[in-house]
Amino acid sequence: MDRSGFRTAADDPISIIVVDGDALPAPSIIQINKAKYKRILIVEDNPPCLLLLKDVLEVHGYEILKTRKGLEAINLARDNRPDLILMDIRLPDISGLDATRLLKQDHQTKCIPIIAVTAFAMRGDEAKALESGCDAYIAKPITLDNLLRTIESFLSPLPPIGGDAQ
Repeated sequence: MDRSGFRTAADDPISIIVVDGDALPAPSIIQINKAKYKRILIVEDNPPCLLLLKDVLEVHGYEILKTRKGLEAINLARDNRPDLILMDIRLPDISGLDATRLLKQDHQTKCIPIIAVTAFAMRGDEAKALESGCDAYIAKPITLDNLLRTIESFLSPLPPIGGDAQ
């Protein structure tokens, strides 16, 4: 850890890989779908990663709640009922997997989709995340397109059953 108090890239490398077509437009030309305004809780203990996720999702029209601790995430989820949770696995108080288990056992929060977003990308880690109750798993470094597509898959309204396909 350097003198600023933040972890360096060597301590905990983070990044978002931008592939062709993923570049964010200049803020002056961003058009946000005002009807979207879904609330996402980001649980991430790495300040630069937390800020990056927050900024990217706000630019895409999401309302953001954030915390760096698992127990606080549980309270924020109960009090604010986010539409989705992005959960890091390694947190300073309890693990993201334990926080997920507690959220999925609580009748107030069990239906909130939880996506594990983590640097834990070893064999078996995805299975552990899904077994704990996570609904999806994204390994770091993440691609912007994959992150947004995964979030939208949980937050997009479903077409009406039996409705006409257009």
